[in-house]
Amino acid sequence: MSKNSIGHSRKLTTLPARLFLTFDLVLFAACARPAQPGGEDATAPTPQQAQTTTATPAQSKSDKAASATPPATLEEVRGVVAHIYRDAVVVEAERGAPFVVGDFNGDGSEDIAVVVRPGAGKLPEVNGEYANWIVEDPREVQTPEVRGDVKVFPKRPRPATVRQGESLLAVIHGYRGQGWRDPLASQTYLLKGAAGGEMSAQSAEAVLKAATDKARLPQLRGDVISERLAGGNGFIYWTGAKYAWSGPASH
Repeated sequence: MSKNSIGHSRKLTTLPARLFLTFDLVLFAACARPAQPGGEDATAPTPQQAQTTTATPAQSKSDKAASATPPATLEEVRGVVAHIYRDAVVVEAERGAPFVVGDFNGDGSEDIAVVVRPGAGKLPEVNGEYANWIVEDPREVQTPEVRGDVKVFPKRPRPATVRQGESLLAVIHGYRGQGWRDPLASQTYLLKGAAGGEMSAQSAEAVLKAATDKARLPQLRGDVISERLAGGNGFIYWTGAKYAWSGPASH
């Protein structure tokens, strides 16, 4: 076979390989080419874009309660008390300020404390064993005492009994964002001997700042009901299970 024939055969053999190599290079260049604006890839966000479009966290319960609760009116307080207690107790509207609002149990939902008295002939309902509220005397509630590494629990207080004409402090725990206004707010307490004068709601931070002997303060989980009771100033606070009194008249 002549040299020209051999060379011609080699060219025919290598031609398909060159064609495949050229096709691969063209395909690689097309894949590496940046996506044009408005193309299929234009909708995919860059890492910076993904960060700017991330949803912000939802507000906490306390933020919602603080930013979305209008001032309470006597009329709506009467309505809430009537809804929960029916006619077992009525609001003592003759008082200058028969109610205060605050987050007394520290769950982020607004609660309300209202001065009430038993309705006429309604003592059996108020003191009933199967009532939908808890009757207790905060002055009889004692918190556990820590002695070294041992926590000593006090004796269980005797059951509180309400008398006709006695002033009570009704505390209604709030439910979710609407707080005590929510129709589902049903956890309530009737506090005997706790309807004092000059009532106001104070934050735990304010109580701690004003205290001269901080070591003697009880553990505070929420706002307190500050008032004048039995000739001295003190406050009612949530222990985590009950309402207790901290002041000169405490036992």
